[in-house]
Amino acid sequence: MRQALARVALAVTSLAFCAACGGATSAAPSAASSAAVPAAGTAESPVTCDLRPRTAPGETTSWTHPAKSFYDPSDEDIPSRTSLDHLLVKDDALVIEYSARLPEASLKALREWTYLQTATVALPGPDTPAVRAVIASTELVCDGVDTVRLSDLARDRTFGQVADHGEAG
Repeated sequence: MRQALARVALAVTSLAFCAACGGATSAAPSAASSAAVPAAGTAESPVTCDLRPRTAPGETTSWTHPAKSFYDPSDEDIPSRTSLDHLLVKDDALVIEYSARLPEASLKALREWTYLQTATVALPGPDTPAVRAVIASTELVCDGVDTVRLSDLARDRTFGQVADHGEAG
């Protein structure tokens, strides 16, 4: 019960953060576009994003599943590229690379949002772009954290389609 209440509190906090940054709480269009699309709602999101198709990575042979959903920049056990590719191809996961230079409020919102998701891992990446989120077929590149657009991308996955992939290498 306590865990369920904590998840509800985190969801409300994420929505409040999104509303405070000018983002909307309703879903943005999820159709692929090469132009930046503001989040749906009355206020235009201050975050610009580019949604585009991508080619899924190839098969991986040596991988491990991440130990957690969110990795801080100071973490030393960050998953390898082959482990992330495995997550995309075999586990239908959402992988988010974020800039360690994001403001603390944005990192907090991303961390809280990530813990509420299924098959999602966020880890520090290059400073540019601020956020790069990928599923096997689609990439979302943003100049900040927009949990509405991240949620739209997460919903584009086909759950229940996880491939049999045996033991970790």
